[in-house]
Amino acid sequence: MKKKGIFAREILITVFLIILLSTLCVKKVKDLKNLAQDSISQKNEQIIQEALAVYRGDHEGICPPHLEALKGEYLENLPPNYANGTPNNTVKEGANFEEIFDGTGGWLYVNNNKDKRYCEVFANIKK
Repeated sequence: MKKKGIFAREILITVFLIILLSTLCVKKVKDLKNLAQDSISQKNEQIIQEALAVYRGDHEGICPPHLEALKGEYLENLPPNYANGTPNNTVKEGANFEEIFDGTGGWLYVNNNKDKRYCEVFANIKK
């Protein structure tokens, strides 16, 4: 009888360890996925900033009134921001950052030349 009890206890411990390790692995995979999405979003933000710089070079330093103006000649499509876990390439534009930031994802574009962040793109996420 003791051998069966010991065997059952060893099985329970083994099952518990497998569940524990599985949980840790799933969390690690989710963390890696979030890290990859953040990296992609940062690279996409750089791509948009580079397209804005080329646009400014072609238009005597003037920024486009809307990011949509980059489509075609400067960008094939507006790349998405993955920062909230899902791809989002919506754009909120406005006079200044504080007015348009809401943390809902996508991009922010400041198109007021009186704002110090004029012609800059930001991820619309809460950090």
